[in-house]
Amino acid sequence: MKNNFPKKIQYIILVLLFPICSFAQGPGSLFVDAGPPATADCASGGCVDITATFLETFDTSGSNYEVNAIDYAPPFDFDNLANPLNPNIDDAWSIADTLPFDFCFFGNLETQFQVGSNGVIRFDVNPGDTGPFSNNYEVTENLPNNTQEALSEANVFTPVHDIDPTTSSTEQIGYEVLGVFPNRVLVVSYFEVPLYSNNCSNLLATHMAVFYEFSNVIEIYIKDKPACPTWQNGAAALGIQNNAGTAAYVPPGRNTSDSPWIANNEAWSFSPVGVPTYMFEWLDASGAVIGNTPTINVCVVGAEVFTARITYTNTCNGETVILTSDVLVTSDATFEVELGGDIETCSSDSIFLDGDVGAAGVTYQWSLNGVLIVGATDPNYTVTAPNSGTYSVFVSDGLCDDLDDVIVTFNPQPVIANQPNNLFICNDGVTPGIFDLTVNSTPILGAQDPASFVIRYFDSLGAEIIPPLDTAYPITGSLEVVTVRIEDHSGECFALATFQIEFVDNFSLDLGLDIETCSTSPVVLDADTGDPSASYQWSLNGVIIVGAINPTYSVTAPNSGAYSVLVSDGVCDAVDDINITFNAQPIVTDAPNDLALCNDGTTPGVFDLTVNTVLVLGSQDPALFFVTYHVSQSDADAGINDIPVPNLYTVTGTNEVIYVRIEDVSGTCNATDNFTIEFLLAAAGPIANFSLCDGGVLGTELIDFPNTTDAEALNGLSPTEYEVTYHISQLDADNDINPLPVPYNITGPSEVIYARVENSITAGCFATANFVVNLSLTPIANPPVDLFQCDFGTTAGVFDLTVNDANILGTQ
Repeated sequence: MKNNFPKKIQYIILVLLFPICSFAQGPGSLFVDAGPPATADCASGGCVDITATFLETFDTSGSNYEVNAIDYAPPFDFDNLANPLNPNIDDAWSIADTLPFDFCFFGNLETQFQVGSNGVIRFDVNPGDTGPFSNNYEVTENLPNNTQEALSEANVFTPVHDIDPTTSSTEQIGYEVLGVFPNRVLVVSYFEVPLYSNNCSNLLATHMAVFYEFSNVIEIYIKDKPACPTWQNGAAALGIQNNAGTAAYVPPGRNTSDSPWIANNEAWSFSPVGVPTYMFEWLDASGAVIGNTPTINVCVVGAEVFTARITYTNTCNGETVILTSDVLVTSDATFEVELGGDIETCSSDSIFLDGDVGAAGVTYQWSLNGVLIVGATDPNYTVTAPNSGTYSVFVSDGLCDDLDDVIVTFNPQPVIANQPNNLFICNDGVTPGIFDLTVNSTPILGAQDPASFVIRYFDSLGAEIIPPLDTAYPITGSLEVVTVRIEDHSGECFALATFQIEFVDNFSLDLGLDIETCSTSPVVLDADTGDPSASYQWSLNGVIIVGAINPTYSVTAPNSGAYSVLVSDGVCDAVDDINITFNAQPIVTDAPNDLALCNDGTTPGVFDLTVNTVLVLGSQDPALFFVTYHVSQSDADAGINDIPVPNLYTVTGTNEVIYVRIEDVSGTCNATDNFTIEFLLAAAGPIANFSLCDGGVLGTELIDFPNTTDAEALNGLSPTEYEVTYHISQLDADNDINPLPVPYNITGPSEVIYARVENSITAGCFATANFVVNLSLTPIANPPVDLFQCDFGTTAGVFDLTVNDANILGTQ
């Protein structure tokens, strides 16, 4: 899209100070430079020429341009521009984009542009013309041209030639806008794009066009422009052309008809030709205009600043820009006085100022703060403390004068009046580790005037702790070194000191769990922290124990109570307490009795265990102790699973061990013992009847009962626990009277004997059994007679032995 020139100025003047931008400017950027500082010789009148340089701009309302070869110094990179174009499309126009600034071209104000892949740019855009083959490649005619599509559609040829971005993965076509008003530039670049044709795709073209705001200058930089002789005879053209294709500007030897041509490290400028659009002026220090030529002669006394001012008017849109640059012109004598740099000192030593110029016939006059120092006419001057001020010396030989001054400042030297205190906060789990560092300001200052000095604090890494953080500084870690600096208001004079801030861990006290003991031995409480600076104070039930100030304390029976200790080191305090209870130790006064019951078949095996309670308690107060009974030692030790009250216990066998526990009411102290319960079996026999032979006196025989019948009478009972006695009657056996002697002499043919089996431990637990003993006479065998029989050969040898029965029995 095109716009005509405005008929009146549309923008107010913009005044800028030089330099106007920070990026690398190109040759077409607006600038003015008043030149380096100049020196005029006062002996010859103090005059000197000063020369300014600046960019000349010309009216762009016409269609005339000047083509000039310029130094090959590309002001911008060819690659990596911000806006890549046509990455993989051959012979194509990019999408239309908006120019970021007004650009005047052949009398038109251009606001849009398109980039063609064959090295061309156009302002007469066609937004719909962006597909493949939209940017024609065929170049056979010269510029200007409005008939051949590859030429007639373009305005700027960087150059135009058939290049193909699709045959490479590293080529770049792109653009970027750089700089700020009024020196913005549009840079369009082709970087290492292969030439079209299989035979020439190894030939890479790199070139760019630069469009300058305000000056409307176009520059073309060619790094590499090869030619492909096998394709279109290497046809190419370089230059600019109006929209109508009727006017063009082409450098010598760079039109199509000059093909094939190549170029390396070549650059061209296309500048509008018309009336100047700038006004240049020199101004003196008062702002008065003193000249319009780049070079003028100025005369000074001493020194004066002159300003080069240039006013640019963009006839394309009416904008105006003013740039200025200053130059210092000094009238220089044949001598020069140099006092050196300003002096700030924290010392009270005198300062020696040397103004000697080493020339004969000169005079000197020293001043302080613009007031002559009477009598101070020597080349040198000594400044004594505390006389701060601006000291100057005026040197003259009658024709030339020179003046220099120096500021001498005697600053007060601060001192660390008192070393800062180390600061501590106790880490008690509640109080944060936040320190007021400024508590050290007063001791550091001492008697020094606080209005004359500044106190600053720095952390362990050297970073300043900016107020108000210095009054609420959170410590890093548990220990930190802080540096304090006291300085004068200039900051030149200072003194340093350091101190520690420490977030002290509180004492870790642990007197342990409460103690209940049955022992009368002392209980030693230990609160020792290992800190030699710690102090200790013990208390009982909240009352201080006088003199108890050691880390340990021995508690003796029977002094039960709540014992506590306070530990302090002046920063941290810690308290811990413990309850100590001395309980009475129970004892088993008398051993419990074993218990037994007789299992006579009718009495149940239920025992009253409490019969032993009186024995184990003895004289101990039953209100302070109680007794329980258990079936195992472990239960008795633990005080669990006691046999329920009323402690009637049914035996599960013939005997068991019962464990008795006596404990105090706290359940802490106890003693145990045990006893046996037996359910004795009342049993006897059965005893088998037996017979005896009368082996001696006729009608009597001794019987050894234990060896004969005890085993049967006991019937498996232990002979160590049961006793067997024998009786002549049931009554005697039941009453355990008249036991038969052992051995016992039986008389008569038979006799009934009664056995009594009784537990040897528990009297009265017995059973009886009876048996019969028969007494038989001892038989006599008389001699039998021999029997004979004659063998007749036919008679069998069969005898009747019983024929001897009578012989053997005799009279029996």
